[in-house]
Amino acid sequence: MTLRVGDDARLKPVKSPWALAGGWLSPRAVAVAAGVVIVLLFGALIFMLREKPLPKRRADFPPPPQVASQIAAAQERLRANPQDIAALVELGTLKFEKGREHYVEAIGDLEEARELGALDPRIFYCLGIMYQEEGLLPFALTEYRRFLRHYPEDKEVRMLTAKLYYRMGLFRDAVGEYERLKFQDPSDPLIEENLGLSLWGGKLVDRAAASFASLKSVGGDYARRSDFYLGQIALEAGRYQEAYDHFIAVGPDALPGLDAQRAPTGLAMAAQKLGKWEEARAAWELALKAAPGDAKAKASLKEATRRAAAAKKAADAAAEKERRAAEKAAKAAAAAEAKKK
Repeated sequence: MTLRVGDDARLKPVKSPWALAGGWLSPRAVAVAAGVVIVLLFGALIFMLREKPLPKRRADFPPPPQVASQIAAAQERLRANPQDIAALVELGTLKFEKGREHYVEAIGDLEEARELGALDPRIFYCLGIMYQEEGLLPFALTEYRRFLRHYPEDKEVRMLTAKLYYRMGLFRDAVGEYERLKFQDPSDPLIEENLGLSLWGGKLVDRAAASFASLKSVGGDYARRSDFYLGQIALEAGRYQEAYDHFIAVGPDALPGLDAQRAPTGLAMAAQKLGKWEEARAAWELALKAAPGDAKAKASLKEATRRAAAAKKAADAAAEKERRAAEKAAKAAAAAEAKKK
C-alpha cells in the first residue's frame, strides 16, 4: 500500500513506560507508552515506503530488446554533436529504464541536457525517481514539483510528492497534496488513509480521526487499519475503553501494511489500564509471537500474568466467601423455620 507514512518524531528521553515499579500504570506513563508506539508505527511505515520500488512509466519507454540499440544510436548522435539535447535526453531516460546500476550515468546525461536548455518533462520525472531511490529527497522533491508544473493533474507524481513531504516531516505540505488528490479522486481510500496519517503527523488529531472514521465504510483491511489508528489516538488521549474497543475490532489476525506487533501491543496497553489483566496477558502473548525478542513485551507479559493470577485468586476467594455466606444464611433460615414449627 502507499505508505501511510509519518516521519520520525523526536521524543525527549523518558523513564521507560514499561517499567514495573512505581507509576507504571499512571496516565502519564500510559500516554508516553502510547506515544512510543506511535513513533514506532510511523518509523515502520517510513521503512516500508523506502523499500517499496518506485513506479516507472514503461509505456514511455521502448521494449527492453530495443533499449540497447537505441542507446547505441543516441551515443552515435552525441559523437557527431556532443550538445545534441534530444540525444542526451533519450540516452538518460534509456539508462534510467535499464535500472539502478545505471542511475549515476543517467543523472549525468539528464542534468547535462537540462544545462543545455532541455525542458522535456521526462527529465523531471526520471530525475525525481532516481534521486528518491538514492535517498536525495530534497532533490527528488524539486524534480517532482517541476514535473507537476507541466502536468498538475498527474496523480502518480502528486502521490510521490505527498509521500516525500510526509517522509521529510513536512506534514502540513503533505496534507495539502493529499487534499488536492482527494478533490481529484474522492473515492480512493488510499488517498483518504494517507491524508489521515498526514493530519495525524501534523497534530491535527480531530481531523485525522474523522478521516480514519470515514475509512471504516470501505471495509476490509482499510476498516481494520482505521480501527487501529483510532485506537492509538484514543490510547494517547487516555480514553482507554474507546481504545480497547477499537483494538478489539482490529481482530487477532496480522494487519497488512503494519508491523504485526503494533495492534496487540495497543490492545494490551488499553486492557491493562482497564484492569483487564487476562485480556492484557493474551494480547502480550500475541505481541511476543510477532516479535519474540522484545524484552519490554516479555516483562509486560510477566507482569500481566502475575496480575491476572492475582485477580483470579481474589475473584475465587470472593466467590468462596459469598458461597459460605449463602450457606450460612440458608442454615439460619432453615433453623428459624424449624423453630416456628
